[in-house]
Amino acid sequence: MSHRYAYVAPALLRLYDQREAAAHDRLRPVADWVSGHVARPHPDLGRRGAVCPFVPLALRLDLLRFALAVPPATDEPSLLAATAALKAHWQAMEPRGGPHVIDKTIILVLPGVPADTVVRVHERLKPSFVADGMMLGEFFPGHPGPGLRNPAFRPLHSDTPLLVARSMVANDLPFLTEKKYPPTRRAGFVAAFLEHQRSASAAVRERAREELALAEGELGCCPSRD
Repeated sequence: MSHRYAYVAPALLRLYDQREAAAHDRLRPVADWVSGHVARPHPDLGRRGAVCPFVPLALRLDLLRFALAVPPATDEPSLLAATAALKAHWQAMEPRGGPHVIDKTIILVLPGVPADTVVRVHERLKPSFVADGMMLGEFFPGHPGPGLRNPAFRPLHSDTPLLVARSMVANDLPFLTEKKYPPTRRAGFVAAFLEHQRSASAAVRERAREELALAEGELGCCPSRD
């Protein structure tokens, strides 16, 4: 496999490219799921294209990595440390600028980690990712999160628990304004979105400003101006 971007991982997480993951007993099922499901269309998705529209190009550019914690994360403190390392790895990984930043992705594979531990760590660390223009995704068996266009579709289900680091994109606004988040968190998320997504369309940025004003209104403070 040719490597367009070389990357040597520091300690704590060990990273694997697609070829290495396909030959690794613990990573092979996830690599197969990514190429056979996430990177492909699905009849229940509710739109055309792959389940994740960015993954096919990430695979072609060899910008997708699989990670295992060393030693394995087994509880919340060790998973918090591994997820902090995941963020640092993504930030250090090339490319660090240019159009293909949005295509690089690191999937932290967490065999045997309970779903509720993944949920708690995701809840605690997502704000720090969003503040730096990143997204932290959570996947686990039976994840109840619905699809944007088909509520019956379950895009966040995976047989193996995962945490995924990637770049924030303009299409992420709905994920940052979900009403499950309290207004303080929504306001912080949308403020970060406006800071990092300056090239988003005028309509998307206007929607973001509306969401920020709504969250700030719930907090009883004055709307921010962009």
